[in-house]
Amino acid sequence: MQDIVSWTTQILRHDASRPTWLEERKFEWIPLIKRALQRIFNGESMILVTDRDREWFAHYVIFSINKTNNRPYVPIMSINALFPQIDKNQQDDSEVLLISDYLNNIFSQGYFFWYIGKNDALRAKLALSYEDCFLWIFDTELQNSFTLQSTDPLVDIKLMQMYRIFNLTIEAALFGQITLE
Repeated sequence: MQDIVSWTTQILRHDASRPTWLEERKFEWIPLIKRALQRIFNGESMILVTDRDREWFAHYVIFSINKTNNRPYVPIMSINALFPQIDKNQQDDSEVLLISDYLNNIFSQGYFFWYIGKNDALRAKLALSYEDCFLWIFDTELQNSFTLQSTDPLVDIKLMQMYRIFNLTIEAALFGQITLE
């Protein structure tokens, strides 16, 4: 069993998708991945929220993360599945509280948000109202988040590479190849 830093470094260097740019930022990446996996393994569910520009990515993640038949399912769902009207509401503070109460009733083991997008998007308000979320933020540096630039011509490819490494890390943790300590 390897520690997560050594394993991640090896994967980033040898993965077929060639995410060499991510190796340069592994010390930003690894603590976020580690914390997200610890929460999943502690029984919490993950609620995926994206801004409108990254909805395509949310669909891809939701349809592919549990596609494999050789591992337990990851408890993840899209905010759109829970609240199809998410864009119709203003998401003021009272709306955020109502949604939070609803989610607390559904997810008795706990939940956290995986937010991907700009921090000024309407959908961001819900996710950013919670501490300790799994954040992939665009164009702004926030504490405990991974920052990407929306003007980067390779940003979609980078999202796919990050997702691939995240998914491989889930498998490695599930099958005891790495330790999260």
